[in-house]
Amino acid sequence: ELTGNVVAVNTGEVQEVSLQFKNYAYVLEPETFTAGVPVRMEVDLSTVYGCMRDVRIPAFGVSQYVSEGNNIIEFTPTKTGTFNIMCSMNMGRGTFTVVDQTGTTSDFIEAAPAESGSCGGAAGGCGGCGG
Repeated sequence: ELTGNVVAVNTGEVQEVSLQFKNYAYVLEPETFTAGVPVRMEVDLSTVYGCMRDVRIPAFGVSQYVSEGNNIIEFTPTKTGTFNIMCSMNMGRGTFTVVDQTGTTSDFIEAAPAESGSCGGAAGGCGGCGG
């Protein structure tokens, strides 16, 4: 069911997506991608800081530390469903949906990663992230 979802803008052959960290979670705008079309994700470094910059998208083999001058993550979603995005310490998390070329998604929902130990930060943050 895609009612109200906005699919990533396909400019030529690339889907442009932004990644922010809001309310202790990764937020992708838009949060729905099309399978088979490369994603170019620009990370907002003003909201994504500390360990949250060590971004993982296990389903698509993404493991990248973003920084000034290197805040773009590129990958091509190859399967449909709902997938996880998280930091390397599994403290910051989010999800996104991938639909097929017709806009249809599958019922697949990637299992949430196991809780990691707290890294000592208050309010769900991690102690080393300065936030």
